[in-house]
Amino acid sequence: MASTKWEGIEAFIHVVNLNSFSKAASQMGVSKSHISRQITQLEYRLNAQLLIRTTRKVAVTEVGQAFYLRCNDVLTNLDDAEQAVIDLQEKPRGRLRVTVAVGFGEDFIAPAAVDFMGKHPDLAVELAFTNRVVDLVSEGYDLAIRSGTLKDSSLIARRISRRKLIVCGSTEYFSRFGRPKSISALINHNCLIGTLPSWRFRENNRNYDIRIEGNWRSNNGRALTHAAIQGLGLVQLPSFYVSDAIQRGELDSVLEDYNPTDTGVWAVYPHNRHLSAKVRLFVNFLAERFAKH
Repeated sequence: MASTKWEGIEAFIHVVNLNSFSKAASQMGVSKSHISRQITQLEYRLNAQLLIRTTRKVAVTEVGQAFYLRCNDVLTNLDDAEQAVIDLQEKPRGRLRVTVAVGFGEDFIAPAAVDFMGKHPDLAVELAFTNRVVDLVSEGYDLAIRSGTLKDSSLIARRISRRKLIVCGSTEYFSRFGRPKSISALINHNCLIGTLPSWRFRENNRNYDIRIEGNWRSNNGRALTHAAIQGLGLVQLPSFYVSDAIQRGELDSVLEDYNPTDTGVWAVYPHNRHLSAKVRLFVNFLAERFAKH
């Protein structure tokens, strides 16, 4: 519908509701002459008299009353539609589709999602556990939780938690092969390989990757942790995989002075323009939750 067809309608409804040009002008924040001019133009377009104006009062014609009832219903529906949009932006509803890596997702994101749903019962959450990089747009996901160092992309990323990488091995392994004192010494060690063929370090104020070699490879952090506990070699993993084993004395960390500083856990989504309430509130919930740990 052309915008000119709407001109004067809101002014007309205000005048009828308040039975006054002056009060309608005051409520709309415009001049009385502006209100009068808009309604005159509206009557001209409709080729009908809507109001009878006298110096003391305003009366609505029969045609004007019929027009008022229809237009008032339309504006009421528009107000309801606008409020519905506002509610959807403030109250998470519908389905939230999230992709997350297996280990971190099972231990941290899944429990958080359950607690989040408890606060927002109108929301349905779908968690997809995978260690591959998912194309959010083509596969229809609202959000990804990714860890490590992010590559440049058109996606929006917000860091929701720190992520500490730890190089560690078992006492048995160190008794046989010694403890590496420098990054270059890793060439003499069996390094258990994860999803990536390299490990991340920081030296001389610079973060960088080095390629490692080993006879055990797995895309599962728990499998790598178990292999390290059994003395197969050294492993570099996020702290949430190995911290318990370190506390139990099953693993011991090395090369602490070379831990990188640019890794983290990230909430990644396609864009932040008109970001839906379900994504915005869930990301904020995760950030607040992980800030406590």
